Parts: sequence; structure tokens; C-alpha cells
Amino acid sequence: MNILFITCDSSLFNVDSGGAMRNNLFVGALSQIGHVDVISFNQKDLVSNIKNCDVIYSEFVEEEHRSWEFLRTWLSMAIKPTDPYSYYKVNKKRADVVNHFVQNSHYDLIACRYVDTVASCGLWKYRDRLVVDMDDHPVNKLKFLLPLVKFPVVKWKKQYEIKRMGKMVEKMLDSVACSFYSNILEKPASKSIYLHNAITFDEALADVNTTMDPVVLYVGSFYHFPSKNGIYHFVDNIFPLIRGRIPTAKLRIVGKGDKEWIDSLNKKEGVEAVGFVEDLVSEYKKARVVVVPIYQGTGTCVKFVEGLMMNRPVVSTPVGARGFEEICKDGQHYMLANSDEEFAGKTVELLSSLSTSQAIAKAGYVIAKKNFSQERFYEIVTEALK
Repeated sequence: MNILFITCDSSLFNVDSGGAMRNNLFVGALSQIGHVDVISFNQKDLVSNIKNCDVIYSEFVEEEHRSWEFLRTWLSMAIKPTDPYSYYKVNKKRADVVNHFVQNSHYDLIACRYVDTVASCGLWKYRDRLVVDMDDHPVNKLKFLLPLVKFPVVKWKKQYEIKRMGKMVEKMLDSVACSFYSNILEKPASKSIYLHNAITFDEALADVNTTMDPVVLYVGSFYHFPSKNGIYHFVDNIFPLIRGRIPTAKLRIVGKGDKEWIDSLNKKEGVEAVGFVEDLVSEYKKARVVVVPIYQGTGTCVKFVEGLMMNRPVVSTPVGARGFEEICKDGQHYMLANSDEEFAGKTVELLSSLSTSQAIAKAGYVIAKKNFSQERFYEIVTEALK
């Protein structure tokens, strides 16, 4: 089987973020089924590090945004509410490149991630063999911004767009050969298949023990607003409560970010912000507790899964655990915190009670291994596409 994969982002063949991890897992799963050719419109000189996968085109092609006036955009939505091109603009250069390779080679499947890629790259006409991995529903971005809208007319307009876009996505995904989604609570179309988030490494670490320092670990990119906002809130409002009860507690922050952001965090007492690290597993080895203080955002949080898979007890906000509640139970597989005081209290409990910490970590690892492993991820994709 020959497969063409098209990407418009910069996260392929690296694992420096949650989105990058899913990108690589998805392409890796496709490569188990057949040979994968990759077209990238974001990076030059991209080189594959996945077996049975080659890059056949790698050039930066700038994104084109719809510039229609207000009335024409709304008319298009009203007249053709299920047409992807009512919402996204075709990028002619990208579409021409895709057409060139499709017409000159035989591809059994054409795959991509995100519904906007389908439209911008002109893939809709290949829907009979199109595979779409929709990691995050596009209406979630509109819903995320809705509370910030103050004017009633503008809010009504956003609500109208949300309703229309939801219908468009449902129609699109029910028309393609196959589609996947990551949040089990948000099935976008009747034919869509649940495909959990996973991590690209799987190493069951030794249990936490009393010889380890009371290290609290946070992993996340500062370039992702929900992550950046979450860690600053944790540092300013939650970690001081933890230090008040366990003065020796340390907060280790790992993730890409500007030097000024990292330096500002290192000025806080007990905080060690180290930026990006090559060996993430070693960071989990040193951690007694993993925290997921996420308060905004859409989709699901890969770092929640990662903490479980590393055999470490996880404390999370409801948003951080979003999409996993059906499988992972509060107090059994992880600890849920609904307030700053509760977050601090549960973190202190895990740092203070070895038996509780080990039990939560073990149960979390077992449930994650069963439901969120890389092997299971590959199995779901291959079963659906073979």
C-alpha cells in the first residue's frame, strides 16, 4: 500500500511538544501499513527518521487566509454550510503540489491532520481515499474565545459560526474514507474513530521512594499559551502553599521557552526552570509528583498521559484531565484538583505519603498502559485502515 501524508506544521520528525508527538505517532502508524511519502509545506530540507517513510517535497509555503468581506463570508456559510471551502481558503500553490504528486503516482490513501489542511491543500476532491486525524475539533477554538466576547451581536455571530462549522466538520468526516479524534467525549462525526493521545517512549520507571528529594515536575512548552499561563499560575498561587507545608519541596519546570521567561521563574524560591532537555525520561526519574495545572485550551493534554506512563502520581486540574475522565478515575489513577488549595493539598499528600503515592502511580500506569500506549495507538490505526 502506498500512502501520501501532507503536513502544514513544523512538528514532524521531532518530539518537542504534544502535537509533535501525535504527528510522529500517526505517521509511524501509517508506515506500519505501507510506504509513506511525505509532503511538508512548513519546513525546508526535512528528513525522515521513520522507517518506510520518505520526504518527497519539503518547502515553506505561506498560509493564505480568507480575505472575503463580512457579508460574502456569511452568505457562503448560509448557502453552503457543509462546504469546507466556505470556511477555509484553498492555497493554490499547495494544492498544485499535491495534485502533481497524486496524478503522477498511485496512492491508495492520502492522509493529513486537521480539517483546515484538507481545505487549504485541496484534498477534498480525494475524499474517497482521504484519512484525517482531527486531534482537536476546530469549533473548540471558537468556543474558547466565546467568553471573551462582550458585544451581543458579535457573540451571536460566533455562536452561529460554531453551529455551522460543527455541521461542516461532521459532513466532511462522514464523507472521507476514515477519520480519527482524540477526545472520547467529543465525537465529531458518526464514522469517526476514537484514537487516544500517546507518547513515543514507554519506560516504566522504578517506584517513587523516600530516598528521592521532594521534587514536583511540570513539563510543557512556554510557547503554548495554556501551558505558559498554567505554570505561572502554579508558581505564584499553588507552589508557595506547598512550600509552606514542605519547605524542602522543589519545583522542576521543563519545556521550551524564551530565556527571559525561564530566568524570571528561576528567581522564585524553590523553582528550577531548565528549558528544553534532550533526556525527558531522566526528569521523570527524579520526580516524586507530576503536576498538570492547565486551565484553558482544547483537545486533550498529552502531558497527563505522559505522567501516568512514567509511573508517577499525577495531580491535575479538570481541564488537564479533560477527555480522560471516562477511563481514569480521580483518587484511583490520578488526583483531581478543583482549586489552588486542593491542588496544593493533594500534592503535599503525595509527597508525604509513600504508600498513597505508589498506589496512585501504579494504578495510573496500569490503566494508561492498557488504554494509551503506542502499541494500542498503532493497533487502532492499522485495524481501521487495513
